[in-house]
Amino acid sequence: MQKKVLQIQMLGGFSMYYGGEAIALNKVGRSKSLRLFQMLLLSLPGGISKSEIMDNLYGWNENVEMANRNKNLNNLIYRLKGQFAALGLPEQDYVEIKGNKCYFKYDLPIRVDTVEFQETIKQAKNLWGGGKTEFIPLESQ
Repeated sequence: MQKKVLQIQMLGGFSMYYGGEAIALNKVGRSKSLRLFQMLLLSLPGGISKSEIMDNLYGWNENVEMANRNKNLNNLIYRLKGQFAALGLPEQDYVEIKGNKCYFKYDLPIRVDTVEFQETIKQAKNLWGGGKTEFIPLESQ
């Protein structure tokens, strides 16, 4: 029996499919949960610093204590896990914190178009010898 694949499209709009069926993380496209999820996906596989996430989600303000922002982020991670479970995804900890970095962690098959795009670029560079290529404007051809 094949495992269901979580497929995520980020180029040209955001959409998710699990086992071929469309799913919606949140009805509000600019929710903090969705923005956190997108930041984690864009940082695959290297992760993203907690401070960068907090700056992007909550803004930087020297009057706001770091402890409050950290608590808010931990609560958001907990809610995101609940949203994944509500969507029918397998229950697991999808966000892992190691030191000062956050990672998207998964045990199910996953396809992310931005990751596939980056891999295609790497393959193309390898085919062309990995060096710089000369840009020739269309007008001069």
